[in-house]
Amino acid sequence: MLKRYLNDIFWVVIFVLFFVLLKTSVLSFYMIPSSSMLPNITPGDRIFLNKLKYALWLPFQSKPIIKWSSPKRGDIILFSPPNEKDIFIKRVIGIPGDSISFNKGMITINDHQLSYSYIGNNPTTIYQNSLILEENKDLQLPPHLILLSETPSHTYFEKRNFTVPPNKVFVLGDNRDSSIDSRIFGFIDEDTILGETGFVLFSTTGNERFFPEFKTERFFKAID
Repeated sequence: MLKRYLNDIFWVVIFVLFFVLLKTSVLSFYMIPSSSMLPNITPGDRIFLNKLKYALWLPFQSKPIIKWSSPKRGDIILFSPPNEKDIFIKRVIGIPGDSISFNKGMITINDHQLSYSYIGNNPTTIYQNSLILEENKDLQLPPHLILLSETPSHTYFEKRNFTVPPNKVFVLGDNRDSSIDSRIFGFIDEDTILGETGFVLFSTTGNERFFPEFKTERFFKAID
């Protein structure tokens, strides 16, 4: 009887350890509370996180034990910013060695200005911004939608230059005029990057009731 009891306890412990290791080192998902990544990620989204994209993490470690790749421009990453305990999600715009300059919301990287194509008005009524397609093939920055102020002179960030140091990245929210990102807290250490996301698992309206209202159009939606 005791042997059977101990055997059951053993397999329960193995089961728990397996899921702790899975969540810590392989994959996880996070609920998005803010609008800083609109229009691509909305509040209430539960996004999938690939924790093996850049490195191997072990439970209760503050840094990865092995790194095998670094973020590329356009990657959407989760990380802990300097002097913050919260987890943020932003898009990588600058990688080590990049020289980044802002001018009325427009970005130039290593003397290559990003291209901006007007798509239309922001479909949400909360932010009266323009829907813009941003990209640069020379920099291998894939096309993605952002929100910008309809009046260029009223953008969140007017003029400033940055040079990305080694082992750091520069990140921005896609909702450019409503995002706390590297323009505020500076560069992100690659050792604080938890992983990359590529799609939404599911999404709710944000109502905390026992039976939340799901946004069915967001199920397994890819994030550009």
